[in-house]
Amino acid sequence: MKTFGLGLVLVAIFLNASPGNGAETGNSTRDFMRQKLGYTQGVLEGITLEKYELIITNATLLRNMSQTNAFYVLKNAEYLQRITNFQSSVDALSQAARAGNQDRAAGAYSRVMQSCIECHKYFRRDQFVKRHSATP
Repeated sequence: MKTFGLGLVLVAIFLNASPGNGAETGNSTRDFMRQKLGYTQGVLEGITLEKYELIITNATLLRNMSQTNAFYVLKNAEYLQRITNFQSSVDALSQAARAGNQDRAAGAYSRVMQSCIECHKYFRRDQFVKRHSATP
């Protein structure tokens, strides 16, 4: 049950998070990330209501998005490590849903959310440093 509470808190944080001043992120990136957020909400709904097909569908969409993400093309080693962790967590989520195991799905969802948070923390810090080192 604690995992569900954590998930709800994380969703609320993501919904209320501002993307910064907008200079470093365009609308397409913001829209892309909002779509990912929508899929994570679908996963949470599926876990809560034991709708395993909903979990599988949204996890698959998340996994597919991680393969088309613009950062993936840049071949940034740090990002590639983080996206690999994300994909592994999403795969575990899908497997748990296919097995109809709510507890495993909840644990995997928590790991998916943690990988999102870690990636955002790293890249927001990286963007901050780049933005401020460019100013005279």
